[in-house]
Amino acid sequence: MRRWGGMGMTTVLLQKLKESIRFTFSALLLCLVLDFVGGTFLGVNYSEIVKNYPIILVILPGLMDLRGNVFGTLASRLTTKLNLGIIKRLKDREVKREVLRAIFSSKIPLIVLWVIGVLHTDNLRMAVAALLVVILSALAIGIVLGYSAALITIVPYSRGFDPDRIAAPLITSISDIVTIPTLIFFLNLYLVNRQMFYLLLFLTLGILIWLGVRSGNIVERSFTEIAGILTFLALIESFAGSLLEQYSSAIGKMILLAVLYPSILDSLGNMGSVIVARLSTKYHLEGEEGIKSKDTWLEIMAMLLMSVPLIIIANIIGMLIVEVTMHVHSHLVAPLILGYPLITLIVMIIGVALVLVAPKIHLDPDNLGVPLITTIADVLGTIFVVALALH
Repeated sequence: MRRWGGMGMTTVLLQKLKESIRFTFSALLLCLVLDFVGGTFLGVNYSEIVKNYPIILVILPGLMDLRGNVFGTLASRLTTKLNLGIIKRLKDREVKREVLRAIFSSKIPLIVLWVIGVLHTDNLRMAVAALLVVILSALAIGIVLGYSAALITIVPYSRGFDPDRIAAPLITSISDIVTIPTLIFFLNLYLVNRQMFYLLLFLTLGILIWLGVRSGNIVERSFTEIAGILTFLALIESFAGSLLEQYSSAIGKMILLAVLYPSILDSLGNMGSVIVARLSTKYHLEGEEGIKSKDTWLEIMAMLLMSVPLIIIANIIGMLIVEVTMHVHSHLVAPLILGYPLITLIVMIIGVALVLVAPKIHLDPDNLGVPLITTIADVLGTIFVVALALH
């Protein structure tokens, strides 16, 4: 067994940090910047959503996490299958099947989230409109996100890069970018042009049915396993949504937190997803001993060091957006900068535990790890934001 001396461990840590900065930090930073697209839409429309569509706040964390989970898990599965030689090209039929499994496996938890949202409102008409909007948004964006996940996994792998370092963070961030703007777009379309809305809905359903017929059977053990896991996670996410809706007024008084909310949740999930995706691949290649090696903990330390500049950058970008788009003066939030690395460390440690536990309960770490760690990150991140709002 390899042993590290004090200087040896420091050298390895610096090497891990260098690798993380080269491959992971740039992806995480890009994701952070992209997350502010959704954050800006949420901040600008926050008061209107709170007033007219509160059900959206209840289901929003779960909806964001669901898309990140579905397509982050897809990226993780594709990476594993690339390493095992099961798939080689973007045009492989198995890639198409995996994309469709990802899209359709999310529909049951989507309904669960909506039902939970209905329990928080007495406006059934608004709830039905929200359901139709969410379904169309999920179907239309699912096609784009599915093939985006395949593209940013298979292309880097073909060029010698490790997709585990970039694929899950990028696809979850892309999911967060499109979730809030498309929800608002389709909601407005439903209200303004009902015929066009239904046309798009049936057209999207037709495309997915056509793809499903051409791809053959997509229902297998992984499909039912993922659907079950996602439904369970949707129930957990409802807690975060309830918190967000309950303390919406407190967050509204510090609008910077509304703008930062998607970035905080997504970056925490990304940190956990990178660890889980890398360890899941390591488990399939090396077994449990590969996960328990000191390299794992050195990589966590390297990721933890990166969390500090990430949250400072996020705070600064959030300040600029609030001041430019909403003309509200803001500032650096010390509890945010100090607390974020601690939450990040907790998320990554939980991620290691998930990869170790999954095989013991006869679940694939690729299917359990990424969805569950991003859900846990969302719950912890929401509690963190609420605590900052009440501070």
